[in-house]
Amino acid sequence: MRRDSLLPRLALLGALALLAGCDAFGSFESQCERRLGSTMVRVVTTPVSYTADFSRSIDELTARGAHAAGTIVLGLVETEMRSEARLDLNGIKQSFHDRYCMRPSVEVRLAFEPMRLYIAREHAEGSCAFRATMDHELKHIAVYQDYLEEFAIQVQADLARELGENILYFGSATEADAHIDSVIKQTLTPYLEAVRDEIKARQRRVDSPAEYARLGAMQNWCAQR
Repeated sequence: MRRDSLLPRLALLGALALLAGCDAFGSFESQCERRLGSTMVRVVTTPVSYTADFSRSIDELTARGAHAAGTIVLGLVETEMRSEARLDLNGIKQSFHDRYCMRPSVEVRLAFEPMRLYIAREHAEGSCAFRATMDHELKHIAVYQDYLEEFAIQVQADLARELGENILYFGSATEADAHIDSVIKQTLTPYLEAVRDEIKARQRRVDSPAEYARLGAMQNWCAQR
């Protein structure tokens, strides 16, 4: 009953300093060692939040979210995985030479957004049936939050390893920008491609036969009240 899509987005910013000459102050490499800060990698998550829509019929939700023939959908959560990266090059260019050194500062934001929760309009808001369905859908939303936190830890570890602590040297800030952009994308892409399958697997565990039996019994009990 899930629908997820992957929409990575990348926003890059850069900053640089200039060194006109290095003879009086040591080599270009020594200047880079002295002046550049440490590589910084930070992966942050946006807490999962959702907007609610209680206006759709059971038939509409079933058409949107049924994963097997004969399935009736009373509630549904739809969302997308989004990623944004902010890059500060924090580099030094040697004037009159095609040399540029840098240690990057990278911040990646991960989020499931927008997220929309649907409950069929046949179950009036606040009713017993509504509460039973809402309780089940909130379990799905909790899966997204838990996965997002695990995902962030993995991405941060991999990015930190790929970027390392060594000073990186390029012919220009443009080359540096392109390199870091490539590292970020190559690190994120396998994760983003795996998100859909991993989320589906985790959500299927929520939609277990035992959970559906419990939910069905609860809906029957609500109908008899």
